[in-house]
Amino acid sequence: MEKLKKFGFTGYILTRMERDGYASEGYLVLKDGTLTAAVYGRRVDGKFIVTKKGEEGLKLAWGDTYDNKCDLEVHGRLDINLILQMFPMSGINAPLEKKIHKRRTRFSLEWGNNGKGPGQDVADDIPEELKIKLEDWHTRGYVVKFLQEEIKRDPKNVALAFEQFESNIRRAEFLKEELDVLDCRKFKTDVERLKAMVKNPSKITAIEAALQGLKLKIEQETLREKEEKIAELMEQTKIKSLTNPEEEGMPPAAPVEPTPESAITQVETAPEPAAVPEETEEKLAGQGDIIPAEKASGNVCTVCGADLQDKKECSTCGADNTIPGKEPTPVGDSNLIPGYTFDTFVVGESNRFSHSAAKAVSKPGTSSYNPLFIYSGTGLGKTHLLNAIGNCVVSNYPEKKVLYISTESFVNEFIDANKNNKKKQFRKKFRDLDFLLLDDINQVVTQASVQDELYHTLSALFKDGKQIVITCNRPLREVAGIKERLVSLFDSGLPTDMQPTDVNTRFTILKMKAMEKNIDAGDDVLHYIAQKYSMNIRMMEGALKTMLAYSDLMKVPMTLETANLALKDDPGDAREPEVEKAAEQVMPFEKAREGLKISHSYLIEEERPVKCFEYFVDSLNLGMRGMALTRVNPKRLLEQYDLGNASVLWLTDREGDPDTRVTPVLERIIYRIEDFLNTPGKSILLIDGLDYLISNNNFDSVLKFLRRLIDEVSESDAIFIMSITPETLDDQGLNILEREMEILSFL
Repeated sequence: MEKLKKFGFTGYILTRMERDGYASEGYLVLKDGTLTAAVYGRRVDGKFIVTKKGEEGLKLAWGDTYDNKCDLEVHGRLDINLILQMFPMSGINAPLEKKIHKRRTRFSLEWGNNGKGPGQDVADDIPEELKIKLEDWHTRGYVVKFLQEEIKRDPKNVALAFEQFESNIRRAEFLKEELDVLDCRKFKTDVERLKAMVKNPSKITAIEAALQGLKLKIEQETLREKEEKIAELMEQTKIKSLTNPEEEGMPPAAPVEPTPESAITQVETAPEPAAVPEETEEKLAGQGDIIPAEKASGNVCTVCGADLQDKKECSTCGADNTIPGKEPTPVGDSNLIPGYTFDTFVVGESNRFSHSAAKAVSKPGTSSYNPLFIYSGTGLGKTHLLNAIGNCVVSNYPEKKVLYISTESFVNEFIDANKNNKKKQFRKKFRDLDFLLLDDINQVVTQASVQDELYHTLSALFKDGKQIVITCNRPLREVAGIKERLVSLFDSGLPTDMQPTDVNTRFTILKMKAMEKNIDAGDDVLHYIAQKYSMNIRMMEGALKTMLAYSDLMKVPMTLETANLALKDDPGDAREPEVEKAAEQVMPFEKAREGLKISHSYLIEEERPVKCFEYFVDSLNLGMRGMALTRVNPKRLLEQYDLGNASVLWLTDREGDPDTRVTPVLERIIYRIEDFLNTPGKSILLIDGLDYLISNNNFDSVLKFLRRLIDEVSESDAIFIMSITPETLDDQGLNILEREMEILSFL
């Protein structure tokens, strides 16, 4: 395409793809290298039937080019005026003069700016500083077309549009940094594609999904290389075991099929070799030894001979290499509080999600929740969870380096290192960790050098795959003076919050504390304290100690009367009496059908997609536009429901009419949904088939796709409903979705 533009080509590009019973064809007309018109349709029995023209035809034709089965033909010498006469409304709103600004990439349909400068098509009454910002983004190479269109469509929300676009730029820059540290030597085409996509922040969800796909490819390739290395090693070991006995004049042993475990054990238990004279080292190294003499040190893998780079797990073959004499970090140096473990943490509905996330990250290499960000009010258990992670790792993986530290201590150590010229030692201490558990990041000072050091420390750990867990007393964006790039770093991970616990959870905590300290207090006393303190567990535990001291000093039993006397001067922190909220969390179906609101997103939990379609049809009857993405064949749906003019897309890999089918490629789906949501008027969007999308992509990519969709719906005149069967997701995945959307349960 770029060459056609470069040489000012005039003619058309034909896209053709065979489908079930017909062929879809697209005609992209160019004049002097610029797209001028587009026609898309199907050819049945030799006859061409037009289905889409203009911009819509261009999108469908371009979408076909993603498929390897699509054929492309280039034809010149075409009378463009004749085409426009034959197919009215097929023109594309693009300038006919040849473009001279930054070229568009070939990887997506609308990554380019279509020749419009950053100042064109922008409302004249927007603030001058925003115009300057727009010009700066354009100069830096970012695609601003979609921002311009949004400003034209909704001039009242200019500031909000700019804020969202700026946030997308930050996310794109972070993704670019992440891309730079990946080992992409075998995936250069994917890297070039991603680098081109990063220039369009409006497509940030598609970019994130593409990066996740690339990471998966790299992971699979790394695993394949390790398996090949181990297989090669096993073959070498087998040959050596057959040849060595004959060299010593002994009968050869019966061949034994080695396994990766036996190969590793064989090397680990081998006797210490005799000293080798320097002049013979080169000779021995050339005789096929598994470990060449020049590499026989503590820094190479004992299985494959690869450089360990000061790590214990070989990055080539995956073998564990414990270097004699190198001890793990002592538990005392980790600053962990021994009593804060998962066993002593009481789980309730208010903290269940944070607890599950904390347990997940305590298993090295098994969690994608990095960084994990836990926030809540004071005294609700953040520090307990942080230490529980560390204690779990130290107990089960003693070779891992773990450090629990408050942000205040981190800042003080950094200031001391600066004064005493020990920044190198400071950085080594923190960047050599496997787990950094940083408490109360809200205490970070606004001094630029401190935040810069913290950012670079966290970035270094993140790039090395080391786990980071941070706590805060509020969402990070609400912390005054914190730099945006620190916020952006944590946006890429998993944020979880802990709400004040319910009275039953608080009672259980007090019961456990009373048993630990052999306090003879009745349940009525513990219930009294649990009801008096609802916002701060620490204050509640302090009240129990106060009552114990009063009982000991006054020589009176711990009764309800004693509790009243001991705590009479303490008003507690209880709010209004707690009301059962289950009925509020799960709406009855009839109430839901009447009470769903525009700009809201709802998670419908049901065995089969029935209730979701009933509400979908009700909304259509109220005059809303509708789009449904479903795993149910549209023909079957039409037999059960009157869907009117709603757009129903079948999620399937089967080829067919692109107007009624869509493959589980998130970028394509996003493209279709954005077009639907950007059309004026009230609408309803239904997605049924989440498990199908996850199986064809991965949970993280689909979650980012849904979050982007939820954000867009919240700023539109649309309702988003998604049907799921909870059993198809694990507990963590279900908890995440339930926190992102409002729940309607019909189970």
